[in-house]
Amino acid sequence: MVSGEAAPRTACGGARGKRWALAVETVDCNLCGADDGELVLEGHDRLHGIGGTFRLVRCRRCGLIYLNPRPTAAEMKRYYPNNYISYTPAIEDEPRFWRRLDRRYGLYRRCRAVISRASRLGRLLDVGCATGIFLDGMRCRGWETWGVEPNAGAARYAQDHLGLNVFVGELEGAAFPDRFFDVITLWDVLEHVRDPRRTLGEIARILRPGGLLVLSLPNPDCLEARLFGSYWAGWDVPRHLYVFSRPVLERLLAETGFQIQEMSSFTGRYHVLVLSTQLWLAEHLTSQRLRQLILAVMRSWPARALALPWYALADRWNQSSIMTVFARRS
Repeated sequence: MVSGEAAPRTACGGARGKRWALAVETVDCNLCGADDGELVLEGHDRLHGIGGTFRLVRCRRCGLIYLNPRPTAAEMKRYYPNNYISYTPAIEDEPRFWRRLDRRYGLYRRCRAVISRASRLGRLLDVGCATGIFLDGMRCRGWETWGVEPNAGAARYAQDHLGLNVFVGELEGAAFPDRFFDVITLWDVLEHVRDPRRTLGEIARILRPGGLLVLSLPNPDCLEARLFGSYWAGWDVPRHLYVFSRPVLERLLAETGFQIQEMSSFTGRYHVLVLSTQLWLAEHLTSQRLRQLILAVMRSWPARALALPWYALADRWNQSSIMTVFARRS
């Protein structure tokens, strides 16, 4: 069984002194089906401080890194609070000018990356669309857009505030027609899904032959993962149920009907560096004022400009924290 689940059991969870019985389940490797994992790291939710201790293991047979045991689907909802980092408001509602400028540029780069590789205007689906910022950007550029988002609050924002067509739930529940979409995107999403093989199989069904699949996801082979260790934001337990190395991802995509055309790193990479630094500082530097100063310097435009030569080299050698994959449906 590729992703076998044992009967749920309980562990301790909690935050700010509160405790609850955390329902967890064990799983087999989603790539090869083996139950032969070695410990990569043990950690907790550094981003939101919600309780529980979690183990990332690497399959000894194929190399897939995955959370095992992991919270059940119902339990996992605790770890996506309303202030989760992906649930951002519309760019025009951003109060700071520099932040609006930064987000507009990031959105422009994502939209440009997709449009430049698509053969024509068409139908686009964004899986895990959150509050719909990317979908809105593509719609403004002439695309027909659909979204899927499991968080009801984020989906409601996309529906009500931006007027987007968003299905609330998991991709498989949306029941889109066969070969319906020209482009399907998953921006920092595949690592969150409970059964990546099943999800990619569903994407293969609803994407037309030759259609474009775009994935962005953490790169565990990058230098920053080694530098920050358990503080690297790309681990993000327990929300990241899977972390894919490049060879593992290439195999999974090939087995689900996709051919990789290109891998690059252009989105989110500096953000991961700043966030990893923030997580490390939170436990190693007691002075809040000094922490804020360091992070303010890192977020400044001069600091970001100084980092550009490093990221140019890191992209060439697959050493950036975020890799973006462009693949075609076979």
